[in-house]
Amino acid sequence: MSIFKKQRALTFLEVIIFIGLFGVITLIVYPLIVNTLNFYFSSQGVIDINRDARNIVLSLQRESNQAKSLNLITDWEVIFEKFNNKKSAIFKTHPVEFNTTTNKLKGKITNLRIGAIDLNYSSGTVSYSVNLTPTSSCSVSSTVSISNAYSFSGYAWSPIIGWVKFRNDSGEPVYGVCLDTSTNEVRGYAYNDVVGWIVFNCLDLNVCSSSNFKVKLNNGYLEGFAWNDVLGWLFFDGSRGKVYLANLDQNYQIIELRRITNPLVNVKELLFEKIGNSLRIDVEITDEKQISVLKFKTVISLPFK
Repeated sequence: MSIFKKQRALTFLEVIIFIGLFGVITLIVYPLIVNTLNFYFSSQGVIDINRDARNIVLSLQRESNQAKSLNLITDWEVIFEKFNNKKSAIFKTHPVEFNTTTNKLKGKITNLRIGAIDLNYSSGTVSYSVNLTPTSSCSVSSTVSISNAYSFSGYAWSPIIGWVKFRNDSGEPVYGVCLDTSTNEVRGYAYNDVVGWIVFNCLDLNVCSSSNFKVKLNNGYLEGFAWNDVLGWLFFDGSRGKVYLANLDQNYQIIELRRITNPLVNVKELLFEKIGNSLRIDVEITDEKQISVLKFKTVISLPFK
């Protein structure tokens, strides 16, 4: 006699009933799982942006406690003068959009000496822009041309140094800025009467072995660094606003640079205002998925007048 019991298989009707019950349970449980996950990710976003906001305020408090004075370069950049004759800066960068629908650049280039260079503006009778034109040949200089490129032209504006010109007029020596569509790298020179040439790629100075800087197009936004002998580095920081702490020398050149905020969050607004013996700070931050938004105002007391 066999010691094993004969096991009965499921009938077709039982299988159908099981599948039906499983489907009903899934329909009930699935929305609960989705809502729980959405709440979790939303909560994570709130945690992330609160941490970034706290980092900004704590960094400002620490730098002000070590300083003897401060200077507001723009609404979004503050420079602290230290007792050891050194400087530090806390500043926000701005996205620069490469918009092929309007064929214009949109946004601001960030620089520690002058705050920012505005690439597109229109109000009343005042209007300027940096324009983008697809072309089979784009001149960087009298000897260098880029095939299959976007040609930059027009003007940007800085309240400190004035107009920045992105391509020569007829009759002037040849210079200009191009985007090489084969590498997505920006090449060439822009010009300003006060500070001279702004260079967008180490290739154009033949210094890539010692200073491998360049501006590149990434997912519709420019990122990287351009260089000017007077201003130093000019920041192109991708699609999100970020906040940095920089240690500077006497000429405002960067000795050390540290990002305060998570690269995935977007610091949409960081505004400073000195009121008496205090520094007022307005902050707006969103998380990566734009689920959570944090807006707040705070004031820190300064140890100096």
